[in-house]
Amino acid sequence: MATGEGRRFGRWFLGSAVYSLTLGYGTPRSFFAVAPDSWPGDTALGQRLLGGEFVAHGSAGAVSPESEDPPWRRASASAFWLDALNGFAWLRDLRDCGDPAGAALAARLVDDWGNREWRWSPRTWRRDVLAARMVAWIRHYDWLAAGADPGFAARFVFSLARQRAHLKRALRTGLVGHEAVAALKAMVFADLAFLRDGKRFEKSLEHTLARLAKFVKRYVMHDGIVAERAPHLQVAVLRHLLDVRAALSSAERRAPAELIAAIDRMAPMLRFFRHGDGGLALFNGAWEGDRALLDLILGRSGSNEGAPMMALASGFQRLAAGTSLVIADAGSPPGRGMDGIAHAGTLSFEMSAAHERLIVNCGTYPGAPRDWRHFMRYTAAHSTAVVDDTNSTEITNHGALEYRAGNVLVDRADNEGAQWLDMSHDGYRSLYGIIHRRRLWLSPDGGDLRGEDTFVGPEGRPVTVPDQRFIVRFHLHPAVKATLAQSGQAVLMRLPSGRGWRLRASGAGIGLAESIYLGEEGRVRRTEQIVLVGQVPMEGCTVKWALTRMEG
Repeated sequence: MATGEGRRFGRWFLGSAVYSLTLGYGTPRSFFAVAPDSWPGDTALGQRLLGGEFVAHGSAGAVSPESEDPPWRRASASAFWLDALNGFAWLRDLRDCGDPAGAALAARLVDDWGNREWRWSPRTWRRDVLAARMVAWIRHYDWLAAGADPGFAARFVFSLARQRAHLKRALRTGLVGHEAVAALKAMVFADLAFLRDGKRFEKSLEHTLARLAKFVKRYVMHDGIVAERAPHLQVAVLRHLLDVRAALSSAERRAPAELIAAIDRMAPMLRFFRHGDGGLALFNGAWEGDRALLDLILGRSGSNEGAPMMALASGFQRLAAGTSLVIADAGSPPGRGMDGIAHAGTLSFEMSAAHERLIVNCGTYPGAPRDWRHFMRYTAAHSTAVVDDTNSTEITNHGALEYRAGNVLVDRADNEGAQWLDMSHDGYRSLYGIIHRRRLWLSPDGGDLRGEDTFVGPEGRPVTVPDQRFIVRFHLHPAVKATLAQSGQAVLMRLPSGRGWRLRASGAGIGLAESIYLGEEGRVRRTEQIVLVGQVPMEGCTVKWALTRMEG
């Protein structure tokens, strides 16, 4: 049977009444609430949901268990909105909204989902959505049952057991990246929840924990960064592992040593990715994030280890002096299977001064317009150099990466308190015979960041396709006000605090251009970028620039 025909038949069978019947076989008779959810909800969103409106990722829609227009697969809704609704993480918003009616509404919505979505569908039963929903239901069971009728428990257990049966089958193949951690976590929670039904689920639990331990040991790199090299996934996966640890503890079980080791490696690297304002650096699809939540995750990790200065396995580097912080991507893009959201931002950097961001990447967030999410993956959306308006790593129409910037090299040195980074990649070698080399130097007091961007042929040979235009980009945070000065030879930048910085350059023309910032969830903000523009001759060239703090 052809692959396409086989896939269509598989979907038809999963959605059939026959498959649905197989999910109800041998439903457990008992249930044990596992590690009640202790993450904070959003009171304002909970109040809006009580009023019949669900808000997620910048979209809003009516939600009511009595509605003739059921929301779970609403055709007019965005995919991100539907995923958030069917994932049920919003239960904690209703729980924390301060109104006793929240529990009753939540129970009715859980019942409504069970009544309407008892048969598999690709939207409401997709593996990552299913995993999120199962964990949310299990962790809120006691609260839900308190606001429901006496028959709720039986209906709840029946629906949850059916979802567990499908998830167990769905876990047989195709587990990659952060989704694998989330799905295995859901299986751990489900097996713990049903474990009191004799020893029936003991073997499944042991198998899932062994599988999770093996996966995490490989997926979390030696330096503690997840294989996708994305700060927001660093947050999500660390939180998943903390939840699994808490669930096992509530059942008086020890977490696998590999899971504990992963938590210990990941927490310092989450600190590594935080700027002076407490938010995340914007690499590989990240946005700034919730500062309070990041604090809570780190607090629960139990790790007090500070952020290291480098991440050897993933290639990220961090320069810190005075109140200045520079975070640079000096590593190879993620490999196949881990590259679905990866950006072509090799050798890009971000800089913050005290609690204010100065130089940024454009970032992105879930729910951003589709075209923007795609364009923000381009090299041009990062504070690095672009040759001939071409990405340093190709982003295919399917979203994966091809022809990655390879041979990404980095050397680091300290000299009397000053810090050096010497980095290079060959992403433009095959097309133009160009190697991009970037050197950064941060002064001991943090008031002077100097850089060199060099475009040369490999091994000292001439550039094979000369006279290509290059642009060295410095995207500015929207709060930064920039003006050209010194007859167009410099750019002055003013931060909200009143502090000023100046950028000067030689070897290229300097100017200001429009840019876009998607680092704040739910907002597309206009901003500016500094551009250094020139052409690469056959013998190569070097652009020198200096970013200096202005006194007074």
